[in-house]
Amino acid sequence: MSRFIFSILTAVAVGGGIAFAGIEGMKMITQKKIAVAISSEEIFAEEDPTFISHFSRAFIYSTTEEKISISDLPGDFIENTKENREPGEKDRVKDNTKKTLTATSYSMTSLETGEAVIEKASDRLLPIASITKLATAAVARRMIDPDDAVEITSAVLHTEGNTGKLRLNEKIKAKELLYPLLMVSSNDAAEALARHYDSIHGRGEFIKEMNNWANSIGAYRTYFRDPSGISPNNLSSASDISVMAKWILENDPDIFDITLTKAKSIRSHTWVNPTHFLNLAEYIGGKNGYTPEADRTNVSLFALGVPKKIYSVVLLGSTQRDADTLMMLNEVAN
Repeated sequence: MSRFIFSILTAVAVGGGIAFAGIEGMKMITQKKIAVAISSEEIFAEEDPTFISHFSRAFIYSTTEEKISISDLPGDFIENTKENREPGEKDRVKDNTKKTLTATSYSMTSLETGEAVIEKASDRLLPIASITKLATAAVARRMIDPDDAVEITSAVLHTEGNTGKLRLNEKIKAKELLYPLLMVSSNDAAEALARHYDSIHGRGEFIKEMNNWANSIGAYRTYFRDPSGISPNNLSSASDISVMAKWILENDPDIFDITLTKAKSIRSHTWVNPTHFLNLAEYIGGKNGYTPEADRTNVSLFALGVPKKIYSVVLLGSTQRDADTLMMLNEVAN
């Protein structure tokens, strides 16, 4: 049975990413029991169709809570060939054999000191895609009663994407909508929360609160146009996103705890987290994003060293998000 599972994973991986060929890695994969049988469409949220290897996928979707360290990853783990691409997207992924970062803008920042230890164009304003949803969650938790029943209307369901699998006319508590919002990047969940708030306080008030929040915490150059990140006019910088991540970690860490949830069931819904770093011991939360205008975006938090120090890794305009993240971590570790 373990050989059968391994062969399936390998076959899927060849079509979408590189194969991890190390003997120890093979042993690790075959020893895992896949927790849920889900299709590739369910594994990969619409905003994140890429992955590094079948090792990553198999390790995340396992029954065990065992974690590995970044230092335990095989040496060739961050070697990339061509990642999966959106339908119609041309072959434009850069050759990564020289291990160069592909992101247009990036930073790795100590959240204790605020110092960027690695950065490039960290003040440049760029579309941030679904990183937006961290701000949506922060504002929703401050401004909406967690037990409010939020109705899923036709206007909500007309929002692009259906990763949350929400249904017309169902009512879900505001606190429950945070799971599809942050785990599978549900645009419907973001829109539902915003429209619920606006139905009480007036059209456009939720977005106004998002922009007020960003300004109040020192992310002065950040601007939100919608609650999901679909709009290319949702703009921020790597340095501002680090500020937002620091505020959330210190003032509302439950948001990052939700991003660490592997699977969540609420009544007839089950959401499975597609994030690739869930079983890395150092990973303590984050959010990915993708739109054609933004390309792949990410903010991830890692606790590194002894004693543990927390760093944020922010990528904007990346074509190889996982590899970029691991290269930055390795740079600091070495």
